[in-house]
Amino acid sequence: MEWPPPKAWTSTSLKEGFRHFVAINYGGKGIQRWVNLVAVLDGTARLRLSWKELKDPSLWNVGWQKLSREDANPISAQFISRDADDPNYREACLHASLDSGLLIPCDRSSSRGWT
Repeated sequence: MEWPPPKAWTSTSLKEGFRHFVAINYGGKGIQRWVNLVAVLDGTARLRLSWKELKDPSLWNVGWQKLSREDANPISAQFISRDADDPNYREACLHASLDSGLLIPCDRSSSRGWT
């Protein structure tokens, strides 16, 4: 998979109570590459993952996979309170990358693809 990362991702398991995420920004070089993800349904549910972890198909799929309601957000799943002391939460910011296509005004010719 090529760098920079696509925008749309589906987790194979619940993360912060959600499965569908947007790659809002990214950085680093080589094995230090990272990607910040934000849950599609809750902008406060955010993750910072290593590029290596995100590329692992047993953990993540590129694009938004069609899931049943129960698989996407089980009724029994409780909203997980994020701990401000958790470095993965603290470091995951909501500033969109220049090529995210999420900035206004947006130059669509330079936007990363969703998948």
